[in-house]
Amino acid sequence: MKTALFIAMCVYILTRLLRRRHHQPSTARGSIDAVVPAFNEGPCLERSLTDLLRNPYIAKVICVNDGSTDDTAQVLEHMQSKWSGRLLAVHQANTGKGGALMHGLAHVTCPQVFLTDADTRIDPLTDGLGYMLAEIERGADAVGGIPSSCLHGAGFLPHVRASLKLPMIVIKRSFQQWLGGAPFIISGSCGLFRTQVLRDVGFSDRTKVEDLDMSWSLVAKGYRLRQCNRSFVYPQECNTIAEEWRRWRRWIVGYAVCMRLHKGLLLSRFGVFSILPMAMLAVVGMLASLATWVGAIQHHGPVGILIAVLPWVWLAIVSILGAFSAAHHRNAWLIPAAVFSILYVLLAYAIWATHGFKGLLTGREPVRDKPTRYSHVVE
Repeated sequence: MKTALFIAMCVYILTRLLRRRHHQPSTARGSIDAVVPAFNEGPCLERSLTDLLRNPYIAKVICVNDGSTDDTAQVLEHMQSKWSGRLLAVHQANTGKGGALMHGLAHVTCPQVFLTDADTRIDPLTDGLGYMLAEIERGADAVGGIPSSCLHGAGFLPHVRASLKLPMIVIKRSFQQWLGGAPFIISGSCGLFRTQVLRDVGFSDRTKVEDLDMSWSLVAKGYRLRQCNRSFVYPQECNTIAEEWRRWRRWIVGYAVCMRLHKGLLLSRFGVFSILPMAMLAVVGMLASLATWVGAIQHHGPVGILIAVLPWVWLAIVSILGAFSAAHHRNAWLIPAAVFSILYVLLAYAIWATHGFKGLLTGREPVRDKPTRYSHVVE
């Protein structure tokens, strides 16, 4: 039943994407300021900012050094001398990402502001920002793009993550927008906003998932959020299981805490069709998987685990989705890598069981993690 519903959802989203294929990007170039918070981002900062500065839709880039202890400040000062008038370096004592974003927002002069992360690349030769801006021009107050994966210099785990990440974000957030009236989240690595809307609502550091908190705050206040599936950015991924565990723990526990903070949304259209299903899928998925695994072991012995974890229908679906990612990244290895994506399903279940429900009950979050940064490798 779950597989049939997923296939129906995919067909629906594909139909909608085909119907919107004639939409054109905005022609209002130079009408967006970008704000980039940076904490210990020295290895990757220069390339990320350079790509932004080369983007024709960007008027200026404001990078906020949030009390970094590495060479982030030196990299910024060097770049500011090269991009005088286009790059503004703002230095402050460490406040957290929300505080850094609000400090950067104070320097924005364009009517639209693009928020992204310092480890994230955006191709300056594409019209991704133009498609997001077109949604703003059609009445949206905030627009989310697609955070895919940067695979330059990346190892095995980032390729597994990238194999399903892009198509699953497109499918889930588009479907959530249709059912719930807005996408579940506007990612902190790829969000375009009306500047005044952000100033009216404001970021905070009351959670470790400030982008999710902001997205739900916008929905609660009646602002119009939209998903743009033709704008892509490429953040770095984690190369070790330990870093993935800490990152996913922050996301899952932060989501649980946001459910407490925004409990007034839970019975709204957005809550019923976006917030609650995400939590229920974790519960149902864990229980259903456990029952399936126990039954498979009883019927087939130890090999039953392999049969239960990797059913042929699931393998076929993830291989097809992996093929879409492989075409986008021009990397055929993403097709076989998709088979290993079960690792992320099991990771999510384990974190929900050990930390997620506790966060929902207590409202407490772990300390924000900082994944290892590495230099962008350019072919």
